[in-house]
Amino acid sequence: MHFIVLGCTKHMGSGEGNEGQNMIIPTRRQCLDLIEQVGMPGHIKKHSFVVAQIALYLGRLLNQNSLRLNLDLLEAGALLHDIAKAQALLTGERHEDVGARMLEDRGFAMLSPIVKEHVVLDVSVLRGPITESLLVNYSDKRVKHDQVVSLKDRFSDLIGRYAKTREHRGWLLEKSKLYLRLESKIFEHLAITPADLAQLQLTSAEPYRNC
Repeated sequence: MHFIVLGCTKHMGSGEGNEGQNMIIPTRRQCLDLIEQVGMPGHIKKHSFVVAQIALYLGRLLNQNSLRLNLDLLEAGALLHDIAKAQALLTGERHEDVGARMLEDRGFAMLSPIVKEHVVLDVSVLRGPITESLLVNYSDKRVKHDQVVSLKDRFSDLIGRYAKTREHRGWLLEKSKLYLRLESKIFEHLAITPADLAQLQLTSAEPYRNC
């Protein structure tokens, strides 16, 4: 079994393809403080912590295979992808839109697209490179509550909870096929399989307790 090891500093080996840009990425401590400031419910917090660990694990492996993902951006996007979910449940707004605006207003413009794009997947992006946004999107779909599951299990849960009509059910089924294509795109670079993620030793709180 593999263990996720997280420190409380910047990630070594982050992609460095953005030299010269004024990238403002919140530190892990800033992400955790923002999570507390907005009063994120415990179950969403646990989900976000596991998504972040999956995203980081895959990001590190991909960077060992010649990709240049920024691991600090990746982790921050994963930690904050549901930053506005509780608020949106009360207001009826789309949580990805509210969260993107929230981060933009706080000066974290680099994170805004990751949060905005984590709910849906457009077929056009599958023809491009693997990005931090795509990896957060995929990692989110591999975590049901705070448990790592297959895409099939995750979409079965989504259909059971949210598909109120036959059309919506069909839309979710088509969406699941796109995510299987994304999964193949990610894992073609790796020596592990999607099923191996379920064998990771993950925790929904411990890696972030002392940061």
